[in-house]
Amino acid sequence: MPVKPILKRIKTFLSSLYFLFFINGILLTSIIYFTIESKYETELFSIIAKQIRSQLPANYTKTDFAIKAMHTSYQLQEKRYLLFGNQQMDGIKVNIIHPSTVDLMTGNGACGSYSTVLARILKSNDMKVRIGQMKIKGSYGGHIFIETKTEAGWIVLDPMFDLYFKKENGEPATFSDLNSNWSFYKQQIPPNYNPVYAYEGVRYTNWEKIPGVTTTLKSILNFFMGKENADQVSVRPYLLRIYNKLAWATCIIWVFILFYTFKVYRKKVKAPALKIISSGANVAVGLKR
Repeated sequence: MPVKPILKRIKTFLSSLYFLFFINGILLTSIIYFTIESKYETELFSIIAKQIRSQLPANYTKTDFAIKAMHTSYQLQEKRYLLFGNQQMDGIKVNIIHPSTVDLMTGNGACGSYSTVLARILKSNDMKVRIGQMKIKGSYGGHIFIETKTEAGWIVLDPMFDLYFKKENGEPATFSDLNSNWSFYKQQIPPNYNPVYAYEGVRYTNWEKIPGVTTTLKSILNFFMGKENADQVSVRPYLLRIYNKLAWATCIIWVFILFYTFKVYRKKVKAPALKIISSGANVAVGLKR
């Protein structure tokens, strides 16, 4: 069958008002669903953050909140991970959308889930967060942990082991502290800690994930921010509110589809109506003559 007739049929189908009204309905329903889920998810973590604040003294610091949030996320995730950690979970929500609520309710992603939950709690308290992928035996991503900015700088929190490290003066340690003096800090690890997690290096964003796209973006950031600052950019915390991002993305698509629908409507409905009115006017003029 020739290509042109096929393309013409496709164009006719896509320009059908029935099809366009259907697509508009799907998009509008999706926006409502994503917005409801986003509000529910945000409310959950806001309540957790509020509960943590209520358990702290009135003059608590950001460091106090961060450490208490880590303890809370560990308590929330520990039992769930024992139940769901080794289970295979399937479905669009789990494997494709994967909102933070899946991590909160199952802990199925191990250190990734622990870190996601802690990151959401910290962000609910308006704290800056970086999600770090640890370098293990020359490869990144073997273990995931959190860094958050407090009065002591960017401190390291490992929610899967309910662990933060203390410097000799008692302040929480930064990644550079751990990286430069692991022989001192490894004395603080708990018995169940995997000794290969030795803070050899860290990557905050996998810029090689989409070759040609993310690598180009990283080059642009290197140019404008400097390589050292660009290396510390952590993209993942901005993507944690996935339902919110889906709602906005769908809304933008819907605006374009809605505009196109009105354009087709005007062409298919109003234009013929104007032609009928014009014909009627011509008939009236003819009768007068």
